[in-house]
Amino acid sequence: MNTPLSIKHSYAGRHVLLTGVTGFLGKVWLAMVLQHVPDVGKVYVLTRKKALRPAADRFERQVQTSPCFRPLHEKYGADMSRFISERIEVVSGDVSLPDMGVDDPAVLARLRRDVDLVINCAGLVDFDPDLRDAMTTNVEGARNAANFVAACDKAVLLHISTCYVTGKKNGLIPEVIRPDLSPEGEPFDVEAECAEVQASIDAILAEHESPEMDKRAHDDAVKQIRDKGGDENNAMLVRNTARRIKRNLLKDAMVAEGQRRAGRWGFTNIYTYTKNMAEAWIARRLDPGRWSMFRPAIVESAMSYPFPGWNQGFNTCGPLSYALGSWFRHLPCKRGNPFDIIPVDYVCRGMTVAGAALMRGEHAPVYQCGSSDLNLLTIDRAVELVALAHRKHLRTRGDTTLDRVVKSRWDAIAVTPDHPMRIENVRKMTESVDEWLRDPPKGWPEFIRRRLTDMVEHTEDALEAIDKIERMCELYLPFIHDNYFAFVTRNLLRHPVVEPEWDCDPRSIDWRHYWIDVHIPGLRKWCFPLFENKTPESYAPRHPFRLRSPEAAPAPHAEVV
Repeated sequence: MNTPLSIKHSYAGRHVLLTGVTGFLGKVWLAMVLQHVPDVGKVYVLTRKKALRPAADRFERQVQTSPCFRPLHEKYGADMSRFISERIEVVSGDVSLPDMGVDDPAVLARLRRDVDLVINCAGLVDFDPDLRDAMTTNVEGARNAANFVAACDKAVLLHISTCYVTGKKNGLIPEVIRPDLSPEGEPFDVEAECAEVQASIDAILAEHESPEMDKRAHDDAVKQIRDKGGDENNAMLVRNTARRIKRNLLKDAMVAEGQRRAGRWGFTNIYTYTKNMAEAWIARRLDPGRWSMFRPAIVESAMSYPFPGWNQGFNTCGPLSYALGSWFRHLPCKRGNPFDIIPVDYVCRGMTVAGAALMRGEHAPVYQCGSSDLNLLTIDRAVELVALAHRKHLRTRGDTTLDRVVKSRWDAIAVTPDHPMRIENVRKMTESVDEWLRDPPKGWPEFIRRRLTDMVEHTEDALEAIDKIERMCELYLPFIHDNYFAFVTRNLLRHPVVEPEWDCDPRSIDWRHYWIDVHIPGLRKWCFPLFENKTPESYAPRHPFRLRSPEAAPAPHAEVV
């Protein structure tokens, strides 16, 4: 594995099928390859149509509005439409369906003939979603991708997974795959497990279609309407409310069943459980020469591409970072535990290197892409750096004097879950204050009682924020307190790369610079507004982007080296 790889030569003239382009990772990978490997043969972008919006329109909107494509717009300007249209073909499809949802026989036959590499980025990344959705997207999607590759003339599959498919197995975790074993070493048959999951889903659906469940939803609807002062005799209102309650009860039951099954096999949540099953299906379906599992750790803001700090959505460590910028500064975690963050552009570089090795037949079965092995960042150090970043911002840009004078000097610290300032105790204190404000002492002057009652709005907001923080802490405790995960990340480094822009060695990351000058400012600009029900800064290129028809945009011809 020591022969130097030229990414430009490896991808020149090659045809790649990419799924999950609307996601954070897929979008950055596509932009990066178009930027640095303009001689790529063709990238087929599998995109779902949505309602009345065709797949091509959805992709066009992504390129037109996402800041991720800003460097390409700036580089090509008025020529952007031609450049993209010559290299991209949008394929209407859905990875959760057989044949990847491609229903045009001519297109399907061409893909099976021409595609060299499939990069399966599609996936549901919520920690604990509805079990049905997780199975459809993560498990069935992987099976369909594997079946598609098996039917192709020459395609190989780079499946984007996660380091955390290893479950609650602690310590230094090697780059291996054992599809026949659970994280705790029990025999695991993915086909039997999927059959049991489907049986559980069918049983839950039957239970929630019963007359008893209908009555429960109806009674709960009437009580809810009555408690809110509504008209419980309004048949339509009762019916609609009962339908919503029933839908939520069904989802809660699906989540609970998913959590139960995940915990039974030793996984931290439904996401890691279903991503593990996805790996098992691929390893079962395809010859080892035709696949690699690519496992990123916690994917976060870009270090440099498309620009420093670029992020999208509000997940991974974003909620915790946001909370630590509020008055909540005591994070329950275990000092010394790895916090395996990796910038999204490092991940995309690693994906590209792994894909090149896979096309050359020099690949490893598993590539883990993280930082805990070679450039350890502990959770307590991360908490300290988050606090420093917030303090730097508040000193000069705090909204109030209290922000600039007090919060800018307030440290965040790592504490044990039973610390006196744990979030549960903060919630109890806030509830007591809220109760007291709602019923001030009778002997106090009326104007003071009214003023105190008016302050209830603030305690209600505080309780809502505390509930969110409490839920976040519960979600993250397996990763920052309960377990010690350190992922070996050596296989990528066994492929030296000719072009420096594709270097993905995590040892080059300066964590202080990254958190204070790149990551937290990026979250503040692109992600924190979502937590506050605001819209992040929009992007509009100087020259509008429009996909051209294939007839108007012939694919470039490049020699494959």
